[in-house]
Amino acid sequence: MKKIIVLLMAIVALSVKPVNLFSQKSAPENPMGLHTWTITFAGGPGTGYWGNGSGFGPATKVIFETGLWKLGPGVLTLGGEGTISFFGHKYYEGYHEYWTNFIFGARCAYHYGWGVKGLDTYGGVPLGMGFTIHSQDSHPGYKGYQAVYPYFGIFFGTSYFFNNTIGVNGEFGYGSTYANLGLILRLK
Repeated sequence: MKKIIVLLMAIVALSVKPVNLFSQKSAPENPMGLHTWTITFAGGPGTGYWGNGSGFGPATKVIFETGLWKLGPGVLTLGGEGTISFFGHKYYEGYHEYWTNFIFGARCAYHYGWGVKGLDTYGGVPLGMGFTIHSQDSHPGYKGYQAVYPYFGIFFGTSYFFNNTIGVNGEFGYGSTYANLGLILRLK
C-alpha cells in the first residue's frame, strides 16, 4: 500500500507544471469570468445527519466555481462541490460502527478581496444531496443502513494567491465539512 501511495505522489509531482510561486508581478485577477478548482483536506461530519451525533472524521472536498456576476465591489460565483468523509466509533469491547458519507451539491458564494494583493475572502451557501453508508458489528445479522438526505449549510473562507494561478485556501462552516485547508487553482 505504501508503494502505491509513493508511486501516485511521484506521478502527481512529475505531471505538475513548474510555477514560480512567489513572483507576483501584478495583483491576481478577481474571480469574474474565471474558473477555480479547489482540493482540500478537512474534518467532516462523522455520522452524517442521521447518526448518533458524536465526533468528526477525515474528509476530502473538491470545489469548482466560476465567477458569473459583478455585484457591488465583489463577484458572485456559482459552482459545485463533492465531499467524502469517514468516521469510525468503538463503543463496547469489540463492537464498532463506521460511516462513509458522500455529499454532492451546488454552491453559491460572494467573493470580496478587500484591496489586498493576492487575497480573496468569501461566504456562501451549498445545497445538494448526501448519501451515508453505515455498518456495525454489535448485533448479529444487522449490517447497518444507508440513508439519503438533503444537504444544506453555510461556509466562510479565504484564499491567498501566490500568482494568478495557484494559491492556498481555508474554509470553515457547517455542511459537508467543518473546516478544511487545501490548494486552489484559477483557470481562464
